Amino acid sequence: MLRAEDFIVWTLYDEYGDAEGRIADCGFKGRILLTGDKDLVFTWAKEIIDAKIAVFVTTSNNEGPKFWGPIIIKAKGDILRELRRRKKPFTARISAEGRITQVRVYDGRNWKTITIGPKNPPHVNKQK
Repeated sequence: MLRAEDFIVWTLYDEYGDAEGRIADCGFKGRILLTGDKDLVFTWAKEIIDAKIAVFVTTSNNEGPKFWGPIIIKAKGDILRELRRRKKPFTARISAEGRITQVRVYDGRNWKTITIGPKNPPHVNKQK
């Protein structure tokens, strides 16, 4: 589904078969990491920092790809915006509404959390 929308996707299975993937390899290859594992950004924080990668996390992984695929596609603009805006390493949360709602950036010593509010509605010209 993501590939059909011009995402370039490598799965852990594509890259490593049955072996665990390596976060450092993502950094080496200039890739981002997309996961449904909310704990990954805390458990592997040092590796994320060392690899200097961006990690995008869905808010839940219980619903599966049929649920999350369209949401990730909807969030593509937000994902690309954060990749342009932020220096790596950083992590970002993708909400069930298809928006980036939180970003955590590493300042060299600590992680700083930034809440991203809903976008302002488009300007409507009320003059007739």
